[in-house]
Amino acid sequence: MVEVAGERERLPGSRPADAARLPRGRHDLPREFVSRTQRDRLIDAMARVVAQKGYANASLTEVCTTAGVSTRAFYEHFADKETCLIAAFDLGVGLMQKTVAEAFAQPALWPQRIHRGLDTLLRILAAEPAFAALAVVEALAAGPRARERRRMLLESYARFFAEVPRRPGGPAVPDGVVEAVIAGVYGIIFDLVSTGRAAELPDRLPDLTYFVLAPFLGPTIAARLANAPLSHPQPSWGGGGVPSETVIC
Repeated sequence: MVEVAGERERLPGSRPADAARLPRGRHDLPREFVSRTQRDRLIDAMARVVAQKGYANASLTEVCTTAGVSTRAFYEHFADKETCLIAAFDLGVGLMQKTVAEAFAQPALWPQRIHRGLDTLLRILAAEPAFAALAVVEALAAGPRARERRRMLLESYARFFAEVPRRPGGPAVPDGVVEAVIAGVYGIIFDLVSTGRAAELPDRLPDLTYFVLAPFLGPTIAARLANAPLSHPQPSWGGGGVPSETVIC
């Protein structure tokens, strides 16, 4: 569960199995509520099944069974399996990006803000392994539309480098360094998530912070900042996607 602008919303794959399950048989629930609940459950089930089986082996039958929704209802919401996965990707990435952006926006110098944003990103992915598998790994197997979403996600991280400081007297950073840094961070995250080690991501914060800062600030300053304590409270992401109390990390 992710807190965005004071409200808590669940990433795909983090809902309890019996969450918002519709009653069997006749009922008087509003049609809009039924439709929204079915869609939410299908999106959540897609993340769960894809994380367990992989996109190629995830059948619509299993997604619908996990969601407690009929196949007929599935096609009322989504054209095909890829469309459902993209909906899960868009929902989860949107929530994740809002949370990371809020952490980055807290007042501080640029390096500390990068440190804080990375910490938030790694904690979310570690606490939400089903969503992490879908967004980081399985989207690559889901077809060209999903891969384009993944490309756009990586490009969006360039905005966090808009305020990169220039080292006094130092050479200009070559074009493409920001893109290479983002790709490198993604590669490390991909390696851990794809091998079932998403829980280790927060432990990589010092290394990844150094990797991001060193091209712009130099190795000495980057090493010092990468191992410094975070200057603001951060949400401690507990197991199952539920954030525990706020702590100083």
